[in-house]
Amino acid sequence: MLGASLYLSQSEEMNRQNLKVLNEVGVKTIFTSLHIPEEDPEQTLSGLKRMTEKTKCYGMNLMADVSSSTLEQYSITKEKATDFFKEFGITCLRIDYGFSFAEIKNFSKQFQIILNASTITEEICASLEDAGMNLSEITVCHNYYPRENTGLDKNFFLKRNQYLKEKGFKIQAFIPGDLKKRGPVYAGLPTLEEHRYIDPLAAYIDLKEKNLVDEILIGDVLMKEKTIIRIKKWIEEEVIVLPVTNVHTNLPENFYEIHQNRQDVARDVLRSEDSRVALKGQSFDPIQAKQRPTGSITLDNDLYGRYAGELQVTKRALPADDRVNVLGQVKDASLGLLEHIAAGVKFQFMEDYDE
Repeated sequence: MLGASLYLSQSEEMNRQNLKVLNEVGVKTIFTSLHIPEEDPEQTLSGLKRMTEKTKCYGMNLMADVSSSTLEQYSITKEKATDFFKEFGITCLRIDYGFSFAEIKNFSKQFQIILNASTITEEICASLEDAGMNLSEITVCHNYYPRENTGLDKNFFLKRNQYLKEKGFKIQAFIPGDLKKRGPVYAGLPTLEEHRYIDPLAAYIDLKEKNLVDEILIGDVLMKEKTIIRIKKWIEEEVIVLPVTNVHTNLPENFYEIHQNRQDVARDVLRSEDSRVALKGQSFDPIQAKQRPTGSITLDNDLYGRYAGELQVTKRALPADDRVNVLGQVKDASLGLLEHIAAGVKFQFMEDYDE
């Protein structure tokens, strides 16, 4: 599943448009915070009430990051906290600090409870259970890290998630956006440091397939619509869409169709399983041979005999070869996706003019 973030310091028009796009591509969880230091409390509440109308209309779950200081910020007593949160259309509470386990249990009667994944200990698990809560009904959410070099280490992250899964928790984490970054640092909002500048689809697959994360949230203000569509295509069809540049003017007819990596995985290249069959009987003249850096999209030409028509993507740098035509290049930020295209995995090219 994919969720997104809503920042009430952004313009209302931007937030409305963003919610519209997110709804169109099937996003159903929206994260926001009620205790960001840079945001004005009065503006936050008035903006939240207006945005809630949209999230309700779209059938979205609204997840708010709260703490005891949130209530102080808005002059709300703990006794009135439930009514306060419900008034603003909040359906999920990510509780940071300042509430007792009994209070958390009481909140769980009205809201989905989400706790900070970094602070869960054996003692906290025992206290939650003593308060009458089932750990399998609780979600834990990792933080995002605005400052460069402060995102989580991948080995630490995986070990922590293995522990959390053993306890029964569902897990959330963040990936950065690729359109409008959130201030004041503007360096992306990932959970893992190594995801800060990579293709968000690569970050999504890494969290989902290798790090036990159940739901991934976009941390930044905006993500490109086509990036969200690429993520959706992976979720629904298990097709990895590769953004490509420097595309040759003379392409085979199957270039933009869905390809499938062969079951007998090659060390150096992805091999389109059906390309030679699809292009059988056609002629492919050699073009000027070029070096093939990682991510080069190639087609074997007539000089390669029975291999003519085989479409490949290089997984490592290879030298120029007169028998191989270079047709395009996977974008640098998306090269990490190649490692996820294992035996039988489907992939597709999408020309990308953004640099």
